[in-house]
Amino acid sequence: MQIPTAAFVTAGLLLLSLALYAIYLALQVRQQRQQRQAAEQALADELAKKEREARQSLQIIARALIQKDLSETEAAMRISWLAQQIQMSADEAQHLSVFKQLAEATSHIPILDDWAALSKAEKRRLNLEREAIEVNYRDFIQVSAEQIVSIRLL
Repeated sequence: MQIPTAAFVTAGLLLLSLALYAIYLALQVRQQRQQRQAAEQALADELAKKEREARQSLQIIARALIQKDLSETEAAMRISWLAQQIQMSADEAQHLSVFKQLAEATSHIPILDDWAALSKAEKRRLNLEREAIEVNYRDFIQVSAEQIVSIRLL
């Protein structure tokens, strides 16, 4: 009878060890799941913050455009870039599309250092061309800028 008792005790210890190891693994999985959920939430919070900031920047640029602090082309380039940073509703996409269209229509005009490297005559020619393009979009741009400014941010 001694042998079966020793076998039962050994089997019991083995089962207890396996149960403890299973509990340990379950706790590890739970901890990893919690860490993953926390990381996902942190990412979602960061993305929401970036979108809020992009929306605020959109409104600031739209206000500057309405106040004539920016040209339509400069506002269009900035707004087109910012629009890529946000999840837009269909209505927002419609209002922002005119900025994208103007940015594309004037995309061939150099900026920053490339602009500075141009001759005065070339700058004058490109300014006239830019202004002519802007005239075609001006009314739509102004209406869209006013719509952007009127959007209530959360």
